[in-house]
Amino acid sequence: MIKKQRLSLDEVVPGETYEECLLLYSADRIRIDSVKFKNCEFQQTDFSDSEWLDCQLEKCHFLNNDFTSSVFYRTTFEKCQLMGVDFSNNQWKNTLVTNSKADYINLSGSKIENSQLEKSSLVDSYFQDVTIKKSLKFTQCELDKTDFLGTSLVGVDISSSYFETLNVTTDQVRGCIISPQQAITFVSLLGVKINDDVS
Repeated sequence: MIKKQRLSLDEVVPGETYEECLLLYSADRIRIDSVKFKNCEFQQTDFSDSEWLDCQLEKCHFLNNDFTSSVFYRTTFEKCQLMGVDFSNNQWKNTLVTNSKADYINLSGSKIENSQLEKSSLVDSYFQDVTIKKSLKFTQCELDKTDFLGTSLVGVDISSSYFETLNVTTDQVRGCIISPQQAITFVSLLGVKINDDVS
């Protein structure tokens, strides 16, 4: 384990754990493989076109950072600050976001395969025109005002998550997995009025 060091992202070694380190700017395209970052600070805010394979990021802050056109395979974000992060046009495979603050994130135009977001806040986030392969699951997430326009939610499980409103269309929600309680919300989202005066 490397702890409380100041080093460049270019010096990161595969298979190593970095704790409470200050990561300075990278001079090259970022390629991180089999690394754990715990409670680290990143000076860099532009991570566009980066690649993260088999990584764990715990208690790291990426507020409003740019990860456009990046790749995440078998990577976990745990207890991270991801508010406002631009993940548009990403490729996510077997990736997990858990116990994180991720309001206002943008995953529009991304390809997501077998990934999960759990116990995280995703208020006002964007999942527009996302291609989903195999599965995408939202477990106990706050999804209020999330925008799914242009994304088919077939097989997407949001049954344990919370929201008052979502930006979706009738065609998109076909095949989405919801709870009985959410069914009432979906009916109103789709413009159907419930007459509870029927005797």
